[in-house]
Amino acid sequence: MKFSLYSKKNQFDEMQEQTMLRIEARGFWLLWAGLLLAILVQIVLRTPSSQWVGEFVVFMAGCCYSLIECLRNGLWDRHICANTTTNVAGSLIACVAVTVVIGLAYGYWLIALIPGIIAGVLCFVLLQVCMHVSEKRRKELDNPKDEE
Repeated sequence: MKFSLYSKKNQFDEMQEQTMLRIEARGFWLLWAGLLLAILVQIVLRTPSSQWVGEFVVFMAGCCYSLIECLRNGLWDRHICANTTTNVAGSLIACVAVTVVIGLAYGYWLIALIPGIIAGVLCFVLLQVCMHVSEKRRKELDNPKDEE
C-alpha cells in the first residue's frame, strides 16, 4: 500500500479551486501589507536597519516575484487601467508616502522632500517601463506568431 501526503492530482472542483485562489490572494496581500507596515513603523521609530532588513528582503522578494510574473503574463491590474494618468497618480502617492515617512523619522520636512521627489520620479519611470512591457507582452500573447 502506497501512502503519500502530497498528491499531484488536483482534488478540488472548480468552485473549490476559485475559493482557494481567493484565500491565497487575500493571504498574500495581508502578508504584504503587514510586512510593509512593520517596515515603515520601524523606520519611523528609527530602529537600526539590522532589525528590519530581513523583513525588507522577504517583502522585496514577494514584490519582485509578483512583478515579474505579472509582466511575463502581460497582466497589469484587475481594477486599474494601465495609462500615464494612473502612473502619475501612483507616483504622487509614492512621493507623498516617502516624504511623510522620512519627515516623521527625522523631523526635517524640507529635506524629506528631496528623497520624496526622487522616489516619485523613479516610481513614474518604472511604472511607465512596466506598463509598456506589459502591453507589449499582452499583444504577443493575444496574437501569437505562427512558426512553421
